[in-house]
Amino acid sequence: MKVAITGLTGFLGHYVAKRLFAKEIEIVSLARSVSNTLHLKDYEKKIAFIRGDMTDKETLRKFLHGADVVIHMAYERNGASFHEAANRDLKRFVEANLLGSIELLDASRRAGIKQCIFISSCAVYGHIFPGIKLDELHPLLPDSNYGAYKASVEAFCHSYFMSKAFDVTIFRPVGIYGINPHLAHSAWYNIAKDIRHGINVEVSGGGKVVHVEDVAQAIDLAIGNKEAAGKVYNLVDFYVDNISVARMVRDICDSGSHVSGTPRQPIHTIENAQSRAFGVSYTGMEGLKGYLRELIKSMS
Repeated sequence: MKVAITGLTGFLGHYVAKRLFAKEIEIVSLARSVSNTLHLKDYEKKIAFIRGDMTDKETLRKFLHGADVVIHMAYERNGASFHEAANRDLKRFVEANLLGSIELLDASRRAGIKQCIFISSCAVYGHIFPGIKLDELHPLLPDSNYGAYKASVEAFCHSYFMSKAFDVTIFRPVGIYGINPHLAHSAWYNIAKDIRHGINVEVSGGGKVVHVEDVAQAIDLAIGNKEAAGKVYNLVDFYVDNISVARMVRDICDSGSHVSGTPRQPIHTIENAQSRAFGVSYTGMEGLKGYLRELIKSMS
């Protein structure tokens, strides 16, 4: 099987490459000319890189040639946060990401791709309607440009699936955490660094999270899986407030840091029953603690 992947050079892509490396899968990666591939060197013997972007039809033709499955994870943000990138230059954002995604889907149809797996986001929900369960059938009313982009690509994915162009599977992860190949970009890095050095910290906020390896697992489960055709899956493990994370770090480090802040509770709970039934096994709180231990150890 040949799998064409956009966004393989990113954070999530590193873990997808790691997971697929042990399988009998040929991988081709679409990578921009400025993309760094050094963190993929352990898996490079199974990866063919096509340099270019999704707005170029000839690049897409080469990228998709002979592929069975396309996994679309790419999101051009040039170092900004996900939401900042969508607000900074809207015209450029739409051209690079939304129009690029549509070009990719149409090129996939022409190339005879059998399946497209799109990594969306729970940001597509935006406004949460009271009294309606927050599962995959909840209405989409994005409250950000980023969420609107993801919801738009989802709509085009459904259109291609309903017209029988190819099978489609969509994943909607919440905040993804894990060791980033660029360590300082890892979740809660600055909090952990300060506490490790005995600095007092005041923290606030929190969010719904999922481990990066759980997301990679879900993608792996979907590849070539007819049961996933036309399906959408929330990928969410649990909610954690940042003061709880800081206290965990303090205990792991046996630090003398004073941690202050007000714990924050979630307003809504996102349902993950469908992804669990699909076979995704979440790492839970033990996964978070294991990640924090690994993060602190990586700082040594």
